[in-house]
Amino acid sequence: MLKRLYVHNFKCLQNFELKLNDLNSVFLLGKNGSGKTTIFDVIEIFQKIGRGTTLLEDLIDKTSFNLGNKHLPIEFELEVEIDKKNFEYKLSVEFPEGFIYPRVKNESLFVNKKAIFQRNGGETSVKESTHFSLDWHHIGLLLISLRDEKSLILFRGWLRDIIILSPFPRHFNDFSKAESVTVSREGANIIDWARWLLSSNPSLYITIFDFLKLRMPDLQVFKFEVLGRDDKGLIFTFKDNNKNFDVDFSQLSDGEKIFFLGATVIVAYMNNPTTLCLWDEPDNFVGLKELNHFITAFRKSFEASESKGQLIMTSHNERVINNFSDHNIFVVTRSSHLSPTRIEVLENISYDSETVVDAFDNDELDR
Repeated sequence: MLKRLYVHNFKCLQNFELKLNDLNSVFLLGKNGSGKTTIFDVIEIFQKIGRGTTLLEDLIDKTSFNLGNKHLPIEFELEVEIDKKNFEYKLSVEFPEGFIYPRVKNESLFVNKKAIFQRNGGETSVKESTHFSLDWHHIGLLLISLRDEKSLILFRGWLRDIIILSPFPRHFNDFSKAESVTVSREGANIIDWARWLLSSNPSLYITIFDFLKLRMPDLQVFKFEVLGRDDKGLIFTFKDNNKNFDVDFSQLSDGEKIFFLGATVIVAYMNNPTTLCLWDEPDNFVGLKELNHFITAFRKSFEASESKGQLIMTSHNERVINNFSDHNIFVVTRSSHLSPTRIEVLENISYDSETVVDAFDNDELDR
């Protein structure tokens, strides 16, 4: 569970701190340009590290520094609770004058206040006893191997499994070439991901089917069809007037593809109850009639009893906003393109309008 995120000198985020404490579902409310997507981008940097990116230039470039200010380092701090352990990961990135690429200034990981590793530039210490050098253009989190340190593997796995979505159904692949343990931000490899989840835990099938059946009542079954040595297609069987007919994934509407993506996210969370999921504009491609039930289904899943997973959404749709409450709506504001992003939980903001949507439209939430 994400407890705290701190960012400094990264794009529009200066001295920025997001504290989620024990919230299982969160909504980010803000105007275009306020910094919501940048928050997603920061978490995607951690996700990419978890998925194997170690070269710093693949994560950070000159445009990453606030207003091009390379005289100050970029600071990232991430505090997470996993299996009742508290993880604190810090990464400081600098771009010295005359250098072509950024480099690591400082990096550390603490578990329950105990240092797993710390580094200053390239000089690294593990558990305060072993010392060695690392290339300061590479992230150390994935390069350090400790035979008896399961916490390190646990944290890297949590980062890898972060789900970040800004899906575009027309870019979804029509069939699967191989299984994938992760899903891309646009959702292009959704069939690969669903294929892996169902092969690793077949019992998840019924949850996906029930989710789809509620929204597509004529659905009878869905299944994978072998197309080649490794290639598989996804076939959906519908029933009309006692007659069955099959369609493949490419023939589904954009909204129906989003339903399948949504169902897969929910079973991914069931498969890994510590999952962090960020979804930008979940209302895109979903009809107004289905939208409330669609968003409610996600909130119920992630707010199940003793859940340690989290759902973070952002949207401009009134129906999505109204699915959240004052205690878990965070207002993201930015007064100008030269000003930093600020964030405040809605329950700490007073406004005169009858609803939060009206207050947002009337600029009463800007602080």
